[in-house]
Amino acid sequence: MIIGITGGTGFIGHAVRRNLEAQGDSTILFSRRGGAERRLFSLTHPLDVSGCEGLVHLAGESILGLWTKEKRRRILESRVEGTRRLVEGIAAAPVKPHVLVSASAIGFYGDTGETVVDEAAPAGSGFLAEVAQAWEAEALKAEALGVRVVRLRIGFVLGRDGGAMQLIKPVFRLGLGGRLGSGRQWMSCIEVEDLASMVSTCLHDVQFTGPVNAVMPEPVTNSDFTRAAAHAALRPALFPAPAFALRLGLGDISHLLLDSQRVVPGRLLRSGFPYRFAKVGAAMEEIFRQGS
Repeated sequence: MIIGITGGTGFIGHAVRRNLEAQGDSTILFSRRGGAERRLFSLTHPLDVSGCEGLVHLAGESILGLWTKEKRRRILESRVEGTRRLVEGIAAAPVKPHVLVSASAIGFYGDTGETVVDEAAPAGSGFLAEVAQAWEAEALKAEALGVRVVRLRIGFVLGRDGGAMQLIKPVFRLGLGGRLGSGRQWMSCIEVEDLASMVSTCLHDVQFTGPVNAVMPEPVTNSDFTRAAAHAALRPALFPAPAFALRLGLGDISHLLLDSQRVVPGRLLRSGFPYRFAKVGAAMEEIFRQGS
């Protein structure tokens, strides 16, 4: 299959591209710079998706960093306008792709507290929930064009070579890690190579359509996450960050660290998806192993 990938040069995109090409798929990358071997990704013009039999849409402004008014605008606009331009490109293509796997986030569910939620749960509230809902609404428009649409709601991504763990790993290696807030809030994580396999599964298996939670089978509390990272780093975790200090220092982005998201992958579990890393502890050992 010939797969077009937006955001294909990023942390997740690299893993997705490697996975697809290892299975014999061909990939076409979209980037804002375009170029001889890449197609142009634009927020203002429809994308050229001609020749693509499937699409993976990962592009969007990083949510890391202070959520100023301008940052929030870029987070929302990059997802809504980018997805809209992609669907416009599908509409203009003489031969439509068969499937669109469009990234979303478990932020769709908002703060779930102690409640375990799967894909049947309703949308939550808050900025990230509103972004995810608007993002998915644009992707869903491709269904009217005869395209199978998978909305992949991605959890906290773990990996050695990028993402938030690039910031977290050095802290724990120095023995400066600790729980955030009470530590009782839930986290739903996914290892990046497993995430890439999920993308491939959703592309090739026609049973997948609609929302799919891309997370490990078992959510963990922030305290458990901290202990797993400290154990893998062979360091103690003695420096908790109080909730009030996070809210004071980080503003709205503190919700990313303090909200509870107890999300499970109902559809992937029912399909028998073969996890490489089904538990956070095993993924942490890989991330912190010697030489990484």
